[in-house]
Amino acid sequence: MKNKVLEFIKKRFPVDCNWLDGNCYYFAQILKLRFSGTIFYDVVYGHFVTEIGGIKYDWSGVVNDKDREYIRWDDFSYYDLLLEKRIIRDCIK
Repeated sequence: MKNKVLEFIKKRFPVDCNWLDGNCYYFAQILKLRFSGTIFYDVVYGHFVTEIGGIKYDWSGVVNDKDREYIRWDDFSYYDLLLEKRIIRDCIK
């Protein structure tokens, strides 16, 4: 699966359209829909990633999990509702 995900990213998204900074939520949504992944938010770095088969990805490929605190986006309101509202306001809308 890892190779399929990496090939998809390389083939479909050869140009960086701020996929790592500003559009990471939308890129995470694309990977989620294509590969039935799960979106996580990195609260340390303020970045969305998608987990597929136990591996986290963003536009750069496989994400190094070291020193990161990921919260499943679907459960984020239980983690911090006010932060979730700010992320939606400032990053998603």
